[in-house]
Amino acid sequence: MESTEFSVLYQDHHLLIVNKPARVVIHPTYKHADGTMWDALLSYLEQQGEDDWQPPDLPDEPEWARAPAHIQEMLREKRRERLWKEEGLLARPCLLHRLDKDTSGVVALARTERACRHVIQQFYEHTIVKCYLAVVQKGAPDWTRPRTDFIVSTRQDDENEVRMGESFDPFLLGNRELVLDGPLRRASEDRRRCIVGPNGQEARTVVRLLAVEGKFALLAVRPITGRTHQIRAHLAALGYAIMGDKMYGLPAGDGTPEAALKRQFLHAYSLELRRYPDNTLCRFVAPLAEDLVVWMERYFPEGLDVLNDRSSISGEYAVLCQSE
Repeated sequence: MESTEFSVLYQDHHLLIVNKPARVVIHPTYKHADGTMWDALLSYLEQQGEDDWQPPDLPDEPEWARAPAHIQEMLREKRRERLWKEEGLLARPCLLHRLDKDTSGVVALARTERACRHVIQQFYEHTIVKCYLAVVQKGAPDWTRPRTDFIVSTRQDDENEVRMGESFDPFLLGNRELVLDGPLRRASEDRRRCIVGPNGQEARTVVRLLAVEGKFALLAVRPITGRTHQIRAHLAALGYAIMGDKMYGLPAGDGTPEAALKRQFLHAYSLELRRYPDNTLCRFVAPLAEDLVVWMERYFPEGLDVLNDRSSISGEYAVLCQSE
């Protein structure tokens, strides 16, 4: 069993942000009843115990002034109970989104009811910015081809999108963004897979090219919607599957760089949201996982140089991570 160890990127009374390792299931399922990151998270929080948060002492509401003293006290107690329920620690944190088993990176959890509602509303409004790093190469299985309209467009800065057609080569992007727009649904022939197909859920993904070396391209990817396998399925539908993706990619030959990867090269690099209760805009970053760094050192050093260049990350990568 893989290690379920995780690192804490940020923690306060309302929010917990962690860096999930690869090859670990986030939450128990019928196939993975234990040994998940959820088990490790609950153990971690249990060891910490309760914090010292207390409901604030608030002034009485003006309309309480004419009520009898015992009624005023009852109203104060009712409000205090409500604050404990809404802003006290939940018995268990709320997982706000998920990552695939073989995807590493940032995961957010809410620790209070109000924080949960506050962040979920941002997901609903598509104002949360999730940015991933992916390495792709040309090629994908035939079954990943779009089975309905798959709109591929480019845009630069504030320019309008220009439709390019399904066969656009992301290696030729330059400093433009690539916008992938195609509905996703489960494949009828294999429900584990997702395809661009009719009657699917709306899905939209934005891609920016960071580096190219040989047959590999390093991409910064921002999913606008949050569909199952969205990044993997959209890139495969474009004809450029993620390196090491055993489901959406082509089989890797023995001794090849592809075979050296033990999982898909997909890492949830950053998450930007407004924190509760002060509504401050915060960006949480998970360093690239060690197994991916080791692979890049050997097979894609130019891409690693780009990631190590702080000006590059805070420049064009930061541009990709801006909200629409």
